[in-house]
Amino acid sequence: MSRQEQDSGVSGWRKSPAQGRSKKAERSLAKAARELLAERPYADIRVEEVARRAGVSVGGFYGRFRGKSALLHLADMDFLYACREAFDRAVPEDLAGTPKDIFSAFVSVMVEQFAAHRQAILQAWRHAEVGDAAGFRSRASEFNEHVHGRLRRLLKPFHPEIRNPDPATAVNMAIFLVSSAARDAVIRGSLSPHLVDLDECQLIEELVRSAVRYLTGEVE
Repeated sequence: MSRQEQDSGVSGWRKSPAQGRSKKAERSLAKAARELLAERPYADIRVEEVARRAGVSVGGFYGRFRGKSALLHLADMDFLYACREAFDRAVPEDLAGTPKDIFSAFVSVMVEQFAAHRQAILQAWRHAEVGDAAGFRSRASEFNEHVHGRLRRLLKPFHPEIRNPDPATAVNMAIFLVSSAARDAVIRGSLSPHLVDLDECQLIEELVRSAVRYLTGEVE
């Protein structure tokens, strides 16, 4: 299911698309849902309190969405809003610097955002229904197109320095490796079974070092 289909109301969790003033209300609901999911278990959260925190009527909520499971989608949306806004501030289209500078800015944003929203993200993943997977994938894909597309453009001038016969593929692999490693290390705590104990700053340094060395062979 594409993002366009979701926004046109073709969705298992949304009744109608957000338009005009309702987009502002939806953003408020998304923020409220994410905040409450960060505070306590999904089972203990009621639609009424999310609506109250967002300044939206309960009827307004049910006029837009099919039920409580919409809170998981809304929290996911708020997380991606925050990530995109932080990324756009830290990694503008005209960012000047070396591959290390570019990856440092990108990885720092992702680690910080994953850490800040960890509990809400985990709850959204755990409680989402199987039929809702397409919606989560579509939003993630749109986010990645925006973020990874900019990284590719920023790294393209450095292709001659990349020690790989296919620089474009190497860049894509580097982005994939640091993105997935940051996500799993912070959200899933996946480093512990591998006997790796790093704080956030150390994790950022190691991921950036790995990406730069993979691309250029440079070692500090």
